[in-house]
Amino acid sequence: MGGWTLLKIVRRSFLYLGIALSVLALIAVIIILTKGRVQISGGWIGLVGYTSLLFWITIAKSRERWSLQSFWLAVSGLLAVHLLAFVAILRIYPAWRMIWFVPVVVVEAGLFSIILNLLLGFRAK
Repeated sequence: MGGWTLLKIVRRSFLYLGIALSVLALIAVIIILTKGRVQISGGWIGLVGYTSLLFWITIAKSRERWSLQSFWLAVSGLLAVHLLAFVAILRIYPAWRMIWFVPVVVVEAGLFSIILNLLLGFRAK
């Protein structure tokens, strides 16, 4: 672990703990908002899984931006729009299949990268 200090390890642990708690909070919000009106199906499970994957990749690929408050605000806004859209889709079309998230998440990952580059400036890597 060359270059890793105890402070970096503690910070990283808190970051991962925060991400995990955020995902659990999102799951709780979805369950509370649906109040039994929506059956938990593959679409809802896919929403949780693929949303977590999408945002984990987005955040991991932007490590040099972690110190920017605007980055976290932009990522939070993208998460809110993503969730609002898919909660609406899953409520209107409950037969949405988990596998359909794959192409959507690939497109969204590209869009998120473009949006973050436009909002925060391009980063060469």
